[in-house]
Amino acid sequence: MKHEYQNPHQSLSKFVRTFLILEGFPQSDADDLPIFTNGMTALISRIEKDKNGNEHLVQLTLFGKSIPYDTWAINENTTIIACFFKPFALSTLFNLSVSEVVKTPVDLCNWNAHKTNAIKIQLFYAGTTLQKVEALNNLLIRQFQENKNQCEIIQYATDRILCNPDTEILSCIQEELNLNERTFQRMFKKYVGVTPNEYRQICRFQLSFAQLKAQRFDTLTDIAYDNGFADQSHFIRTFREFTQITPNNYLKSGLKVIKQ
Repeated sequence: MKHEYQNPHQSLSKFVRTFLILEGFPQSDADDLPIFTNGMTALISRIEKDKNGNEHLVQLTLFGKSIPYDTWAINENTTIIACFFKPFALSTLFNLSVSEVVKTPVDLCNWNAHKTNAIKIQLFYAGTTLQKVEALNNLLIRQFQENKNQCEIIQYATDRILCNPDTEILSCIQEELNLNERTFQRMFKKYVGVTPNEYRQICRFQLSFAQLKAQRFDTLTDIAYDNGFADQSHFIRTFREFTQITPNNYLKSGLKVIKQ
């Protein structure tokens, strides 16, 4: 199996991680796959050559969660182009709710038959694999241009919350984006899958967990106050909600126990 990575078009860099190209050879199988993070959202394009050397596009599918292992099985007549997206980008670029793409893979024919037919024609006439990647790039660029407003809103809001998950951040974002609360809540839930406050709590927990794991504290109270929890009890309660154990029990499992 031959594989290589291609960077997306510069205008897509905030939304697309990379393109992975897989081309099969005799004896190829999924055990030869390069390492990538399972669970990444992706657009998978699968092309097969018949015995006469004619190419046929047999798959063009959006995956909102882990891609089935058998998707990667290829032979000497197979080319797979996988476009991996950054978090929340797939749903916003294709104007689909997260719940829709997570529930089941979405065949592009069922998403938009007209656009899918157009990209199929472009892929058919593309003479090289790199030209096929360029055709997929162009599809995503058009989707970004059509859905630019919600793409930029979600990208901006998630980045802001991730960097500063304080309670006041949500009202600040609404003001900065000139959105009322109802519109912001509805848009965020559709494309991210949770409410803005639930996402804020997840980000706050992740920051506090990283601080605990790295042992950058003297007491648990330090972590609580550093990350905007009301007090130590609030932090411990939240930690248990996310992990089913207390911070000290986590520390005892392999890290040095610290004082309360």
